[in-house]
Amino acid sequence: MTKAMKTSISKTAAPKKKQLVQHGKGGKFQKVNYGKTVTIGGKKYDEMMVEAAKIAVKGQGDGRIGRADARLICKAARPSADGRSSYDALEKATMAYVRKNFKFTPSGDVAVRKFIAIQAAKQAKRTKGKKAGK
Repeated sequence: MTKAMKTSISKTAAPKKKQLVQHGKGGKFQKVNYGKTVTIGGKKYDEMMVEAAKIAVKGQGDGRIGRADARLICKAARPSADGRSSYDALEKATMAYVRKNFKFTPSGDVAVRKFIAIQAAKQAKRTKGKKAGK
């Protein structure tokens, strides 16, 4: 393989995928704690959602959160899709904080709003089902 071929191959490599990870002591990775909170300006917020927003705006680009990066925030808000994780008051306050303090592209904004609307409808349906069963 010639030198020109080697450089063209390395330049066409896919960009590194952004992931939500948590570092423990000594810089080692640890299991992500979705229940952890952080205090900003005297108010408590969900730490994983805030971290997801920070990760989403890092790297190349204009500092806005696009549709693909919005998935990180959605994953942090609802880590499991099976109904075990709920969208409570802490997550609502955190989402309001993220939407106010971070810029979204139009498609990123739609993706987050659509995800939350769908998940809220599913949660309401489960709650109504539980109340009807009692």
